[in-house]
Amino acid sequence: MAEVNKAGRIYDPVYGYVELSETEFKLVTSPLFQRLHWIKQLGPLHTVFPSAQHSRFSHTIGVFYIVKKMIEHLKKVRPHKYGYKFDSKEDQILRFAALLHDIGHVPLSHVGEKVLKDSAKRRHQSEDKAVELEDEDKLTWWGLFPEPEYKGGSTKLHERLSAHIVLRSRKIDELLRDVWPQKKRREQAKKRIARIIVGQDSTDIPTLLLHSELDADRLDYLLRDSFFTGVGYGKIELDYIISRLRVLPGSELIGRRLCVEGKGLHTVEHYILGRFFLQTLIIYNRKVRFMDLLFEDVMTYMVEGKAPDGCELMNLTQFRDCIEGCKGEDRREHLHRLYSYTDAEVYMKMRRLHEELDEKQSRTTASEEELYINDCIKTIMDGEVPEPVFHTCQKVVDLGRVEDRTAMLEKEAEDVAKDVARKLGVWRKRVKTNVVRQEVMKYRPDEEDANREAVTIMFKKPGESDKCIYAAESNATLLKDLSNKALLLFNVYYVRCKAESEAEVDTIEGAIREAFNGIVNKAFYADGTEPEERTHQSGTVGGS
Repeated sequence: MAEVNKAGRIYDPVYGYVELSETEFKLVTSPLFQRLHWIKQLGPLHTVFPSAQHSRFSHTIGVFYIVKKMIEHLKKVRPHKYGYKFDSKEDQILRFAALLHDIGHVPLSHVGEKVLKDSAKRRHQSEDKAVELEDEDKLTWWGLFPEPEYKGGSTKLHERLSAHIVLRSRKIDELLRDVWPQKKRREQAKKRIARIIVGQDSTDIPTLLLHSELDADRLDYLLRDSFFTGVGYGKIELDYIISRLRVLPGSELIGRRLCVEGKGLHTVEHYILGRFFLQTLIIYNRKVRFMDLLFEDVMTYMVEGKAPDGCELMNLTQFRDCIEGCKGEDRREHLHRLYSYTDAEVYMKMRRLHEELDEKQSRTTASEEELYINDCIKTIMDGEVPEPVFHTCQKVVDLGRVEDRTAMLEKEAEDVAKDVARKLGVWRKRVKTNVVRQEVMKYRPDEEDANREAVTIMFKKPGESDKCIYAAESNATLLKDLSNKALLLFNVYYVRCKAESEAEVDTIEGAIREAFNGIVNKAFYADGTEPEERTHQSGTVGGS
């Protein structure tokens, strides 16, 4: 937890002291913002990498710090056409957007976000099975932002919820009154903050500081996540990258664009590759993904009303209504529910649920699902993270083929999992499959609109006009060879029943391994290459 003192400063272990204005300091010390202390940045990842205990609070302070440095730099750029003139109002709005961009995060970060989205989708489909849920429809079925002015922005749930809080929270309105006393100007400022948070305008420079391949959010999480997991992938030259940021004034690509001077090309290459390694080796680590899947199932059980009284968690509709209710007659009750909606509540209610299910299990009245959920909780609490039935299967594939391969692998894996579970007589969810597709960077050679967030490099030569290219097009980096590639990873897990003996588990896992051999060979090694299963140490928490 960061140390806060009365001088309006926060000491951050990554950057040192971070200075805040009086209003910003009031914001970060408010209960609404302090809630982020109790939501871990990387969800359950600490169950495998124990030092990854940092919070959304510290990440947000880091993003704020980087945004401030970017603003200061772009104001000083010479010649001015390559800089950006932030006036005092726009400067303040962007700083607030940086502080508030994650205010709507739910417990366990992206794991909890996935649970709420999937649960809302199932509930919506059960109510109207004829509705196809495409990205543009999510704004309707999430019940967020029916206003058309927000439809062009991000569909990430936590960003929508953050913007929703900015527009609806009485506390936010009270704090912003210090900066914009007039209601009309304050409402305009809140709408502008919300548009930046959801990335409404892809050619707006303040928006791009929070929404691009090289934004403050990505820069901080690479530095911070590497620092707290103890790996070296995030040791990038942050100050040098910021010092090479420029604004592309023309329309050579897609309107005005944030870009990097040619001198910073290899520093950006280092950043992109470092982030790729962090994601593939840490975020999508095979053991981490297993714990993610267990937490998803337990949280889904608690969110969808299956858990007994006192063990339920708010679903998306209830969380949204809680935000809305913070202005109503029951404001105090809604505020308490909002402030307590954190990782701590999940763990507390999960422990309570474990006790309830243990009691049912001792009376032999627990259903197969209840036995499974209880085993998931025991595995989480015991900290015994098992190896997957398969060691991680992985292969670099072309983007042109990865969509088909991913869809094929997911469908076939689901079918095989159902079949093998039926033959073995085990609860279906105990056989778990996981497919991850990880690209090196955002870039599509033949899709101009898809590249609006891609890193742009600007080369200046004396007597010649500026030349701008995407970093992925440069012949001077490895990125060009990787620009149309993605890493496909596949795991198969078995969630053991605590009553099973080691011999029974070995028999079941052997049958699962044999059943999946066919589709793994087809998906990864159909071109004649040999399987490349990695050798891992097994069984210890904290292993990579």
